[in-house]
Amino acid sequence: MKIYLEEKIGNPELFTGRKSELAYLSRWTDSIRRKISKSTAILSRRKTGKTALMQRLYNLIFEKNQGVIPFYYEVREGKQWAVEFCQDFYLTYIYQYIAFRTRNPEYVRMSQSPRKSFSKALAGAQEVGEYLAEDIRAVESLVREGRAGLLWDAVRDMPRALANQQNEFVVQMVDEFQFLNSEIYWDEAKTNKASDLAAGYLHTAEYKNAPLLVSGSWIGWLMNDLNTMLPGRFQYHYMENLPEDECVEMIFRYALIWDMPVTEEAACLAAQMTEGNPFYVSALFQSKYPDKDLTTEEGLRKTLEFETLHREGIIRGTWLEYINSAFPRVNEKYAKDIVLYLSKHRNRFVSRDELKKYLGLEMPDYELDKKMDALLRSDIIEENRFQYRGVQDNIFDKVFRGRYSDDIDKFVTEEAPDEYKALFEKLQGKYESLSGEHNRYKGAFAEFVISHHLSYAAHGENDLFRGMMRNLPDDFRFAEYESVRQCHSPPLHRPEFQLDILARAGDEEYSLIWEVKHRETKKFSVGEAEEFLEKAGELIRIEGITKYVLIVFSSSGFTRETPDWLASRGIAYSEDARWLDTHLLKKA
Repeated sequence: MKIYLEEKIGNPELFTGRKSELAYLSRWTDSIRRKISKSTAILSRRKTGKTALMQRLYNLIFEKNQGVIPFYYEVREGKQWAVEFCQDFYLTYIYQYIAFRTRNPEYVRMSQSPRKSFSKALAGAQEVGEYLAEDIRAVESLVREGRAGLLWDAVRDMPRALANQQNEFVVQMVDEFQFLNSEIYWDEAKTNKASDLAAGYLHTAEYKNAPLLVSGSWIGWLMNDLNTMLPGRFQYHYMENLPEDECVEMIFRYALIWDMPVTEEAACLAAQMTEGNPFYVSALFQSKYPDKDLTTEEGLRKTLEFETLHREGIIRGTWLEYINSAFPRVNEKYAKDIVLYLSKHRNRFVSRDELKKYLGLEMPDYELDKKMDALLRSDIIEENRFQYRGVQDNIFDKVFRGRYSDDIDKFVTEEAPDEYKALFEKLQGKYESLSGEHNRYKGAFAEFVISHHLSYAAHGENDLFRGMMRNLPDDFRFAEYESVRQCHSPPLHRPEFQLDILARAGDEEYSLIWEVKHRETKKFSVGEAEEFLEKAGELIRIEGITKYVLIVFSSSGFTRETPDWLASRGIAYSEDARWLDTHLLKKA
């Protein structure tokens, strides 16, 4: 897949998992052409991958090119004059519209520039049609007049109106939607806040030819805006943590990209300890902990302790942003006591009466409700029918107590490390109960080790690694690969497929497509080889690969007839255990 809209995640291969979310949103997008998709809000805390998901969806839709025009806009934090905001919003859409209609991705890149001009938009419109140029001139005139209210009405509804005029379909992705009501001002001096700007979508969001897909970093804040200003206009899609298998896959992928060794056991422990939170996983790899080592239980535990308890911990810093956003709006002593109590009893919901009784809160219910609402909007407590509980997150609990415990030094140096150690011992016992032939992640670990060899070692030691293979072409040499990654079929692609490893080389060298089986006893069969050949053929077609070698690795070997079948079709194969040698991994 090509990247048209630059993704904040950075290296595109860092995007891992989110298979169910992408499948759901792909179906939702395809249904826009049948006018049955309702405007949707993605709900999840900060740094859980909402922006990455929306930007990846944009690129998938753009590449798919099946009649739905993607539009992505992020509302910036920081005061903005409505006229300047409207101009930027409008031109971002126009540039992305021109890019899709002309299939020229340069306009997508231009849409992300902070200095977009009407003149360049008009020049691009000549490639599309006079109807677009007329629209651009009309909006440019409104901008010159500085009539902010009229301008917002025009540009907000323009994607839908233009789609209706041209019998087209649009998906409008607005990231950080909650900032519409907090960061935009009607006057240039930025004194008159446009606190109900989002309410303008009350009419626009109902249209099915251009539904909205919105998200925000503050769940409580975003839901409050949607419920009060846009009731009934949006359906909610909650983005949960990654399932364990996707989290383990993410850890192996990050280990490869960051060139940081990790063991199968440590990867499983990390997946369970982080509870599948992609931000926590990313923080482990980016941590500044000086003795970071993700190959042992102790090294992993110490890194996590640093991240949650040290002042330079990425995880700690992010959670403190949530806390610091709430506490100025609530008496800090009350807030501390409430969150500590709810965190301590986070396995159940707590009533207002219980909070007032056990914390000695002398105040009427309406006043307590205001304080609880401030905490809810900052996403550091949860609510269900006026009952409350602490965030369901072990790591938040450690961060909060590390900041507000009555005896902070004792908690940081003694209590929290002991709690982490006990939890790791519990998780380690769970891991060991799944080890052996029933371990679910042997295949994923084998793919990681082989991918690491291909990325860092095989090119420099061709003779060693060629000696581990059979049936390679005579002129074959391992290359310095442009990328080494797992491959999935695009969402809703038929037939659906997954290839374990694609090592992509330049046009003059062999790219490698691998099937990896790491099993105790079951040998690789001709039937499996036939399935692999079919999947590889589809990948070769989609990726446009012209020079390649197909390879099967099977740690348990092959059935009697399989090697001849593979050789007759030019497929290389190996059962050499050195491909899984972690000593070679460290050498790399």
